[in-house]
Amino acid sequence: MIRARIKEAPLLLLDPYVAVSRVLLRSTTNQPACSDGDWASCAAALQALRNAQITSSEHAGYVLSLGLSLVTFHRLISGISASTICRFTLSLIRPLYYSEQLQESDTRELLCLVFLDITESLFRARIPVIQYRVRDPYLVNHHAGLCGSLLPLLYRVCLLGASIRRGSQLTVSPDCFDNLREEIIAWAPSVSVATTERFSEEEMLLLLTQGNLHRSATLLILHRLRFPFGERDDEAELLSRTIIREMQHCLAMTKQHPPNISLVLLVAGAEVQDSVGRENIISLLQSINGSSFYPFVANLRLFLSRVWTSRDEGTTRYLFHLFDKDDNLSIPL
Repeated sequence: MIRARIKEAPLLLLDPYVAVSRVLLRSTTNQPACSDGDWASCAAALQALRNAQITSSEHAGYVLSLGLSLVTFHRLISGISASTICRFTLSLIRPLYYSEQLQESDTRELLCLVFLDITESLFRARIPVIQYRVRDPYLVNHHAGLCGSLLPLLYRVCLLGASIRRGSQLTVSPDCFDNLREEIIAWAPSVSVATTERFSEEEMLLLLTQGNLHRSATLLILHRLRFPFGERDDEAELLSRTIIREMQHCLAMTKQHPPNISLVLLVAGAEVQDSVGRENIISLLQSINGSSFYPFVANLRLFLSRVWTSRDEGTTRYLFHLFDKDDNLSIPL
């Protein structure tokens, strides 16, 4: 797909994708991550994204590729959130998405960006740019795995979070929480016969665990929106322990975590009260693929330290309030 897109729009896409490749290679070999040339290439590409005008569905694919390449570059070299790039790209695409003018080939990149935005919106308590519509519940995405069909439920949790951030929690009925909770509990990754034939047992375990972990993390976030820190802590700790056990099981069976589970680690780790459990969370962080070079992993450790300090002192009620103090902190999936 990348090869085809670069061939069709080389002036727009070649330089940023080459920069991403060079940065990734340098990062994995402990060399200086980024050259002046890479910065210049991606700065020019970012300006092109800002000036982009989509006049056809074909152009939408190029913009999605450009936005995703810039998010990837930013994620590799910076500890500052790439959320602005992600959300701006989705805002350009949104009219075509809602009018169903996007091509089938655009689904892969779109779902990556939607998944990034909606999961970050969960812990920042804001409304995502696009309300994702599930067309194929069996779709396997290289970033979101089998979580595509979970996204509409995540969107509704984001709406609740945004309402509570505005101080409207008293207007949210208990039934709203209860009904959404039951729907999240009932959700399970949809697996087709073609998927089971395509992937190995180890790969299937990673896919299923990724989906189950995001479901459990969503339940924990929903619980904490209804019952802030200090209320119904036992239930939150039980969900946290369930998440940690499943992560440890997957790590023991496959020697790696499922992809893109930083959010899961964050919300589960926030509930750990004892020093041994917190050290266990830190060890799980160190097992993330790319933990040696992704800047956001160091940010994740920093943020967990803030959460634990604030919880020990009893100075915060909601997780999203801690992000208000450092809005640019990058903790992507």
